[in-house]
Amino acid sequence: MSDLSAPYCNPRAGATRLRITLLFLAVSLASPVGGQTNQSRARAIMGENFLGPEEVEKHFGVRFTEAERERVRDIPYSQAILRPCKDSHILFLGIERDDRDKTLTICRLREMFPSSGQPCFQSYPKASEREEDYRDRQTPQLRWYLIARDLREESRSKPYWEQKLLFKENEYRERAVVYVYMMLLMFKARGERLFEKDVMLTEDVGSDGAPVVAGYFATEGIYVSDWWLRENSHFGIAPACKPDFP
Repeated sequence: MSDLSAPYCNPRAGATRLRITLLFLAVSLASPVGGQTNQSRARAIMGENFLGPEEVEKHFGVRFTEAERERVRDIPYSQAILRPCKDSHILFLGIERDDRDKTLTICRLREMFPSSGQPCFQSYPKASEREEDYRDRQTPQLRWYLIARDLREESRSKPYWEQKLLFKENEYRERAVVYVYMMLLMFKARGERLFEKDVMLTEDVGSDGAPVVAGYFATEGIYVSDWWLRENSHFGIAPACKPDFP
């Protein structure tokens, strides 16, 4: 005999609720927490302008640990940020150390890419060369970077102090070693020379107080130095975007 006091359960309603729950779960699993973008989606958006763990491992010889892979699993930029800049920016993974566990400074990069090959640098250490923080100690971080692949046009032919005023709220200048690493990685992975005819203002300052610039990445090699540049049509800023998420 049925219990008339028990609540009525509609089988169809229960099935509908189950489908909704499963759909919600599937969407939640497909979308990274906090609105970040997963690597496969970011690669699909950015195309050739995406340089991830695969490219870094192949061209710099490093091997990421599981802990490091988990740390950089998701991209700290939303799709709303990536889509508009898919052709104007490069999204790439930075590293702090090379395959020999040496810190990846500009000095170390010059050792890895000697003047006898391509890519290379325009200058190499001399006995009289003084130590510089931007060249001897600074390294990229193990994190994602989103940086413009060309100079901002309105920054050309302006002195460096005016260029500093052209950054938007979510933009900033990166250190010289990050720009240099980006140029080398892009060349190795895609065969493209970024900033072949231009130099960009970086965040670094030399010991003489002059701003540090990087670029002119022609066959002669990457130029990176502190230099009191004045107005020059090939000198400007290449903004980096702040992450949407910590």
